Amino acid sequence: MTTYRVIGLMSGSSLDGLDIADCQFMINDAHEILSWDILRGETIAYSQDWQDRLKNLPQASALTLAQTDVAFGELIGTMTKSFMDKYQVKPDFIASHGHTVFHFPEQKLSLQIGDGAAIAAATSCRVLCDFRTQDMALGGQGAPLAPTADQYLFGEYDCCLNLGGIANISVQTPKGYVAFDICGANQILNALVEPLGMEYDDEGKIAASGQLIPDLWEAAYQLDFFSQEYPKSLGNDWVQAQQVQTFVNHEGKTADKLHTATRLIAQLIADHIEKVRSREQLDQAPISLLVTGGGAFNSFLIECIQAACGPQVDIQIPSPTVIGFKEALLMALMGVLRMRQQPNCLATVTGALHDSINGALYEAETLMTVK
Repeated sequence: MTTYRVIGLMSGSSLDGLDIADCQFMINDAHEILSWDILRGETIAYSQDWQDRLKNLPQASALTLAQTDVAFGELIGTMTKSFMDKYQVKPDFIASHGHTVFHFPEQKLSLQIGDGAAIAAATSCRVLCDFRTQDMALGGQGAPLAPTADQYLFGEYDCCLNLGGIANISVQTPKGYVAFDICGANQILNALVEPLGMEYDDEGKIAASGQLIPDLWEAAYQLDFFSQEYPKSLGNDWVQAQQVQTFVNHEGKTADKLHTATRLIAQLIADHIEKVRSREQLDQAPISLLVTGGGAFNSFLIECIQAACGPQVDIQIPSPTVIGFKEALLMALMGVLRMRQQPNCLATVTGALHDSINGALYEAETLMTVK
């Protein structure tokens, strides 16, 4: 039996900050995970300057992109070192997702910045990063990654839904897990309240006070991506251009736009669950749906999802720690599997030629001096 102490790092599309999770896994020689735990988690907010910098990076020059890759690695390395010092944690290694700038699976391209060497230098720890590109080289979408955690850690649930900047879902089927991105989620809702000086709509209270805008609903519901077959994945650029701007530029009241966006997200989730049921020929028994990510704290969004899905879907909300740090936990798990030379990207999910082992390793220090 081997025990791993790992720090997982996640920077999501909502730009709220760096999620840091101090995780522990116990694994036997048969590669079975006997136990796992998030010992502690913390989100360190980005400054407004860094939020703007990351948001505008897709339009920046090649030099600015390269410079930001290093600077962002130094930033999250410093944040992680502060976390380690604060809680006196010395992990076996750090697993970092980085921050997604580009995601174009049709070009076999997905770029997550946050230089692993810079993180290793700042923390004096081994660092694993770059968890998508091997899958994409094999013809996969490189996303979503969440089903790896869903399979190994949350297998008691039929479906796992993550409500982050983008909503994605994984579903157990007799053939294995299928998973895909559904639509923009918190990116849309947060953008609508930003002019009000708010980071998010607390519990969806403003959205709940609004009314549906029929013409906005129709325009937003008809996007081609929603009718495409899975596997499929979304980039932040598409969400910003096709969804966020549609809602932000509409002349309706903020509460009404929030209400419409929330109802739309819920309906798209229900539509895609039904699509999986039909395509995979699943029975019509009630299914359990685990919901995590920041959107799980949005009570109105959860109510809308339940209403759209109906009684056949039993929504389960885990502890606040799991809600907030499941993606950072995922990165820690991805790192453990990489170090054990076990596949950590599932071909049934991404559409790749086969399962693959993803992750680039940066050593903390020179292990051997060659004379």
